[in-house]
Amino acid sequence: MKILWSALLHRATINRRINYNSSQAIFLSVNMTYSALLLCSTAMSRKIKSATHSEQLVTGVARLLTDTTHKHSDVQLKVDGNIFHCHKLVLAMKSPYFDEKLFPSSSSSSSVAAGDEQIVLNDIRADDFDKVLQFIYTGETTLNEENIENILRIANIMELTELTKFCVEYLSDKLSLKTCPYYWKLAEHTNVPALALACKRLCLKEFDKIGSSSGLSSLSETMMRELLEDDELVVESEVDVCETLMKWLNSQTQSGNSVQPYQLLTRIRWSAVPVEYVKTELITNDILMNDRQCFEFLAKVISYRLTGVQFNGLNTFHRPSTEVEQCVVVVGLGTGTYVSSAVLRVSLQRLNHVTSAQAIPACMQTEVAACVCRNLMYVTGVGSDKNEAWKWESAFGWTKCGNMNEGRRRHCATFVNNTSMYVLGGFVDKDKTTLDSIE
Repeated sequence: MKILWSALLHRATINRRINYNSSQAIFLSVNMTYSALLLCSTAMSRKIKSATHSEQLVTGVARLLTDTTHKHSDVQLKVDGNIFHCHKLVLAMKSPYFDEKLFPSSSSSSSVAAGDEQIVLNDIRADDFDKVLQFIYTGETTLNEENIENILRIANIMELTELTKFCVEYLSDKLSLKTCPYYWKLAEHTNVPALALACKRLCLKEFDKIGSSSGLSSLSETMMRELLEDDELVVESEVDVCETLMKWLNSQTQSGNSVQPYQLLTRIRWSAVPVEYVKTELITNDILMNDRQCFEFLAKVISYRLTGVQFNGLNTFHRPSTEVEQCVVVVGLGTGTYVSSAVLRVSLQRLNHVTSAQAIPACMQTEVAACVCRNLMYVTGVGSDKNEAWKWESAFGWTKCGNMNEGRRRHCATFVNNTSMYVLGGFVDKDKTTLDSIE
């Protein structure tokens, strides 16, 4: 077959040379014969792949690290007075830090000049760097409690992402309430967000235990602020949060650390803190009272707890762990002259979250009054005679209270000291009179 194709090609070539200006058919014959030959040649090609190439290459690179002759070494790293004979290509492939050092771009001003054969790495222990080199050349190394911090720092500097990940996993397995603040600071210092997040999550989950642990005083002001403002903080009550905050403030004062307690107070969810606690435990605290902003803020908190009037900087949303959600309850939906008995619960903490609750079992009227006492809501002025009062609890629904002496609408209702409800004024349709009485 080869002889036949060769003969055809030879013959076609002669025809093309002799009859260059002859008919188009001869030229097409030559072209088609040549194309057929190329197709035949392509069909005979074969792609091969070594089954041991990757393994041999990895083994060869690892062997470079233990080669005492250093005949392939083209760069020396001086660490803690020790010389490591290394290889530029290996270092550059694994570390962007070394890539920039050993193969600088023209715009880089901090890189090692071309031709330098030795790089000095300061503030690194030789034993720790040896472990890092083992990982660069072999993908394996040994981590322990003695070297983990230094190796994490080196891995971060040299942008060894995979080694940093292994260090974070090692430290995450070792986290405890005692060590968590320390490793959190280490993560911030070495710019390792994954480790910082692992530490923060543990503190959020075990916040109720932090107050009695030795690690509380090690938390920085930034850490405490991040914990207090996080919705995932797990606590049984906001009073527990205040107690832990006060212990932390005392520990910082005893250590001579300067803090800004006002910024921390604004992270407390004050709708869940009783006014009595604010008066007896917070407003009398020397640390808080010596700060003018804290004193003014707590005075506003007391006013808010007594009157319900909010102010700028007040944080009222409950934490999810307390299973209390702040919402608006709408009783009765008006459509012209008719008012339905429907009750809707509108979440203030979840966007577009509206649910239905048990309808009020009374004849709804226009211009009724409602007021809230703790987690209870009272509606007055309903019923056919507009003199009924009803109480609503989220867990039990509606309960009828005693009737008012006088039926009315357009009146006001409020609680005083969370003990007594007062109904003020109103209009009586039957007599067409305006009331000035209080019940």
